[in-house]
Parts: sequence; structure tokens; C-alpha cells
Amino acid sequence: MRFAEIDGQRVEPKPRLHATCPFCGSSGIARCGKIRVWHWAHKSKQHCDHWWEPEKEWHRNWKNQFPEGWQEQGRRDENGELHIADVLTPHGLVLEFQHSAIQREEVEIRTKFHKNMCWVVDGLRLKTTLPQFKEALEHSTRLRSTGAAVFEMHFYDCRFLKKWCDLDAPVVIDFGTETMWVIGYSLDHSVAMYMIKKDHMVNAFKAGHRLPMILPMNAPPRRYR
Repeated sequence: MRFAEIDGQRVEPKPRLHATCPFCGSSGIARCGKIRVWHWAHKSKQHCDHWWEPEKEWHRNWKNQFPEGWQEQGRRDENGELHIADVLTPHGLVLEFQHSAIQREEVEIRTKFHKNMCWVVDGLRLKTTLPQFKEALEHSTRLRSTGAAVFEMHFYDCRFLKKWCDLDAPVVIDFGTETMWVIGYSLDHSVAMYMIKKDHMVNAFKAGHRLPMILPMNAPPRRYR
């Protein structure tokens, strides 16, 4: 976690500082090493959100695009189990930034729980993803569409796309540039994708807007819940 509490105030970790978890009230220890980003760890070594995973610099940098008060906001499901969103805007939009490996089943469960959300995924975690994506783009077909240019890319060129397709939420792929790629529509064996500038996307998120699911012309209707 980036934040814990001391006397009811949110604080970031500093060496030898002790605080409490704002969600479960257990003791927190500041981890301030030279390899991982500074963070708070539960003294019990068991996090109160079982979806929680260690942060990398990529993850922290994305969260820092948004006000601190929007970061690490917890909500409980119908069974009372806690889930902490990376970012929850005042408009109710949840943003989840995913760097580490994650099972498809968990992606679907998180998407169903948060509902009004967007995924932002690190496309550079695996060395194979960007070369495969470039090959998919080279073999892509420009689709008829209104507004942004939309490209059909096939799963057999890029396995990464298959893992993140057909969700009830937009998925943004970050390749470390100022241009983001968005999965705008899922087809039988491919996805329709479009580009958006990073600053435009962040501004849209801050305004509480999910990214549009741009459809190719004559595509069968699909609604994202």
C-alpha cells in the first residue's frame, strides 16, 4: 500500500515509521528498501485485500497521475470482503493498473465487481508482447468506422490480445509512449483497436469518463455493462 494512517491522517511510508492500515486497522510497517518502491506492509504479512499485489514503479507512476485522495479507495462486496481500487474517481469510475501476471478468471471477477471501470495494462512486462503486437499491427486491417481509426488485429499474431479481449470494460495497453492502444471491440478471433493520446485519456478519466468502445461499421451490437 502507498498510504497508511497515523492519528487518522493518511501518510506515506518513511524509514522506521509505524502506522495502521486504514481498512482493517492492523499494524503497518514502512518498507523503504532500495529495490522496490517504498510501501506499507501489514505486520501480520497477510494483506486485508486478497487481490492486493506488490507495486512496481510503473504502477505507482500511473497512480500519481491522479490526486492522492482518489488512490487506494476500498469498497466491500456483498459478502463484506474488502477490495481496494487503484483509483476511484469522485464520479465512480475505477481504474486498475496491471503490471504483474494475473489469471484471466481474476480479471473477470474484478471487472464484474467494479463494473464502471477501465483497465490499464503494462505492455512491456514481457519481452514478447511488443514484437507480437507490431506484427499484429503490420498484418492488421483498417476497418470502416466513424471517428478514430480502428484496426482489426488477430490473436494468432499477438497472444497478449487474446488474454485481454472480450471484457465488460475497456482495456488500455501501455507500451511506454505517449500513445495508448485501446481494445475497442472483440470479434471472433481478433480485436478492433484504436489509439488515444495519454494526456487526453488521463483528462477523460479525471472527468469520470470511460473510454469509448468504438465499433467497426456493421459490427454486431455489444454493450459493456
